[in-house]
Amino acid sequence: MDVELVSIGDELLLGYTIDTNAAFFAREAAALGIRVVRRATVGDGADEIAAGVREALDRTGGVITSGGLGPTADDMTKASIAALFGRGMYMDDSIVESLRVRWRARGWPGELPVANRAQAMIPEGATILENRHGSAPGIWLQDDRARWVAMLPGVPREFRGMTRDTLLPRLQ
Repeated sequence: MDVELVSIGDELLLGYTIDTNAAFFAREAAALGIRVVRRATVGDGADEIAAGVREALDRTGGVITSGGLGPTADDMTKASIAALFGRGMYMDDSIVESLRVRWRARGWPGELPVANRAQAMIPEGATILENRHGSAPGIWLQDDRARWVAMLPGVPREFRGMTRDTLLPRLQ
């Protein structure tokens, strides 16, 4: 199986953060016979994300993204890829509730902030990939031509944990 990895974030392009996720994934995938044939880094803009993923899908049909799933205004990965697939977005109530539980367990005062609820916005028709390492769930989205994108958080601890726990077993 050939796949491409698209890392997302202005901080990666500007050199403020080193993309250790790409190297990690390439090593783990190779051990299972999955070839990463290309790695790309794009900025946080919706158009940049969509273009990078579209090009990768056209080449291999299988894309892993890293980053852009958090609660901040520049986290555009899900919406950009949903639009690329012609899908709308919906609020997943089970994710909202798990975020509330996590918020309370940490002893943070008040209700879950609206910004954090953005992590519960999911593309229609997507499969939610469990994240036991952080708050942003991963997402698997597939089109009618069997092309797919697996969206994982960019936080290295979360990306690595989800790669081992969820993504690689699914790809095998």
